[in-house]
Amino acid sequence: MPRMARLKVRGDEAWYHLCARVAGRKGDYPLEDKACQRKLVDLLRHFTKAYFCDVAGFAVMGNHYHLVIRFHRPRKVDQKELERRAARLYPRSAKLLRGWSSEQWARLEARLFDLSELMRNLQAAFARWFNRTHERRGRFWAERFKSTLLEDGQAVLDAVLYVDLNAVRAGLVARPEEHEGSSCFARHEGAGWLVKLSELVGKPKGALREYRYLLYHRGNVPSKEGQGSIPDSVLEAEAARGYESRGAYSRRLRYFADGVALGSEGFVLGVLGGLRDSGRYIRRKNPVPQPAGTLVSLREQRSHAIAF
Repeated sequence: MPRMARLKVRGDEAWYHLCARVAGRKGDYPLEDKACQRKLVDLLRHFTKAYFCDVAGFAVMGNHYHLVIRFHRPRKVDQKELERRAARLYPRSAKLLRGWSSEQWARLEARLFDLSELMRNLQAAFARWFNRTHERRGRFWAERFKSTLLEDGQAVLDAVLYVDLNAVRAGLVARPEEHEGSSCFARHEGAGWLVKLSELVGKPKGALREYRYLLYHRGNVPSKEGQGSIPDSVLEAEAARGYESRGAYSRRLRYFADGVALGSEGFVLGVLGGLRDSGRYIRRKNPVPQPAGTLVSLREQRSHAIAF
């Protein structure tokens, strides 16, 4: 059976949750090295400044990483801005860029709004660095990266919370901000290049407190057997700083990585309708309800990009 095409939105703004794994034997964790984590985060910051996108959350784990990202609505870009972004992508090619034709600049403009192009640059650059640093050859990343299309609002916030709790669920840390390869740690350190928490939680004031409240209460609820959670003692310490009650759910839920489209029932029904009308996905007629309440997904995920 052919793999289902990846969903990509054309002509409009779109949010995605992405996940990519490394190749290698079971038990290999090359990304748990702090230098590797820093390099991948540095490259993420570098390339997302070149592309028209915003990073809301990320987590670099031992053998995979997560990314929650928004791509902007495509638009006509001023030539000077294109040149600045091209210089970031090709820092050693100033002379070559001066000789580009209008068609080449137009192709670059289209690339800068393309999710797949960003991931190609990011993962290829990291693989080259890793192989050179560790004197190895061959493929670094495993299968194609997974992507889940997110509806605005609650689905985006829930995806960022899920990503920031990955290290807790893996039993690596007791507090989410202790994991250096995460957006939670980056925000704790004052990173200004991430989407503002006020936008994620929908509150202009008290956004950090609200986000930490959600993060700690969701992270405190035990996941499936064998996975970690934020200890009661840690939650109580945070409660003493202003939290009032225990929260709802959270675990490392596969639908955040494999859901293909995630959001309200109306949002996912719209995606399903478009795919069924085009004949590209006819197996499912209804969205799949997910645990903890408010979200549904289009479950299956595989293969090349679908634009709609």
